[in-house]
Amino acid sequence: MNTVAPEKHGFDAARLERVHAAMQGYIDREQLAGVITLVARHGEVVYLDRCGMMDREAGKEMQFDAIFRIYSMSKRITSLAVLMLYEEGHFRLNSSIADFLPAFKEMKVYQPRGNADYDLVPAQRQITIRDLLTHTAGLSYGFDEHSPVDELYRTKVWKTLDENPEADLAMMVDEIAKLPLANQPGAGWRYSTATDVLGRLVEVVSGKTLEVFLRERIFEPLGMPDTGFYVPAEKHARFTAVYGPAETGGLKVIEPADHPHYLNPVKVFSGGGGLVSTTA
Repeated sequence: MNTVAPEKHGFDAARLERVHAAMQGYIDREQLAGVITLVARHGEVVYLDRCGMMDREAGKEMQFDAIFRIYSMSKRITSLAVLMLYEEGHFRLNSSIADFLPAFKEMKVYQPRGNADYDLVPAQRQITIRDLLTHTAGLSYGFDEHSPVDELYRTKVWKTLDENPEADLAMMVDEIAKLPLANQPGAGWRYSTATDVLGRLVEVVSGKTLEVFLRERIFEPLGMPDTGFYVPAEKHARFTAVYGPAETGGLKVIEPADHPHYLNPVKVFSGGGGLVSTTA
């Protein structure tokens, strides 16, 4: 990655160097395993630095071309794909998702009774593409341990994907459509699988898999050869491990660099959290 003199864009090079000490502090305190820091302004990089390890167990130092799981940063890319199709006139933002994914036509909404029981009531209106883009569709993720709706996500959606090797994005979205909404469409914000549903919308409208659409329409034109839904064999050495807090302090491996999930082609192209990429 090319960098320019910080002064060109009003930065003080000496002060920028303080960033390294700050990032190294996270590593020394074992709060992070490795860090890449990039500062840019007006489209040009003025500071680029690395410290720590990309794989502590293998003794591999952090590299500028390290490949990371970008998790929910995938949502920005999938949403871009949706807005590209919107600009081409394939739908309006207030179009109903059921016009393209009929499984969402007759949605029910979770309504608690004030005790452990609840009712399922009809949705007052259709879910729109705008609702999905803004996480106000009433969908969920399964994170809330106290929500009956989230329990259904854990037992119906994620369990199905874990246990069915033939599962794909269409199957995932069909399972989501079978579940009740956590709130009426448009009535509240809830972080959710909405972007995965939007990924399926891209497939239906474009006639291509989400993987192919993103590669052909976004990654290749923008020169993003290391962004995709898995890491090819020739790039495995650049893939990072994932760390999290250990129970006794410090860090522990959450997912090793050689975990097979990202090292082989996948069938579920999760537009909400499935991509890998690099700092560049």
